[in-house]
Amino acid sequence: MGRSYCEGCGRTLGGFDLVPIISFFALNRRCKRCKNPISWQYPIVEALTGFIFAVSFWRFVSDGNFNLIYLLFILFISSILIIVSAVDFKFSLIPTSLVFGASLAVLLFDYFSKNSQDFVGFTAAAFLLAAFFGIIVFLTRGKGMGEGDIILAFLIGMVLGLRDGILAVFLAFLIGATFALCLIFTGKKRFGQTIPFAPFLVLGFWISLLFANPIINYYLMLY
Repeated sequence: MGRSYCEGCGRTLGGFDLVPIISFFALNRRCKRCKNPISWQYPIVEALTGFIFAVSFWRFVSDGNFNLIYLLFILFISSILIIVSAVDFKFSLIPTSLVFGASLAVLLFDYFSKNSQDFVGFTAAAFLLAAFFGIIVFLTRGKGMGEGDIILAFLIGMVLGLRDGILAVFLAFLIGATFALCLIFTGKKRFGQTIPFAPFLVLGFWISLLFANPIINYYLMLY
């Protein structure tokens, strides 16, 4: 892919240009050569990445069952999902090759880190979530959901398992529908228009990954 460069003039970016968040403001949000504006998406993604890494570290350390290998695994998957979300948000396209690669990595991780029963359960969860999205794609002929979401759902199922994976999908639809209604009421979208769904799937994934137990326990207490 080559080194990072300015989209306005093609100048190769140096180390000072690539310091997360700091460079964005130090350069006054513009390229040093052509003064082309730098998109706000870069510091937002960088800040979000740092926040997710910090919260993940806090969550897995505070539960008293810290596992460095598992934490590094989660940070790796989180990095992949951040990229997927950013690409889908900007281009309405999920980089399926990246998700395929991450799914293979999770498959191998689960195979070597889980017992045979759990491995089968997590693999089955991945196929079930993928099948659910596949049905939506088939029934809507690709208008209600993209094929990339099927692969992303498979990855989420491999990481979370069935229970937490279902919660992640439910939260994704709930947050996505709320966001879509806000866009419709503000006139920025019309009924029938689509919005990228991967960011909501990823958001549902992180919420479920970090807080599935308290959410589910609270829900059960209501009944």
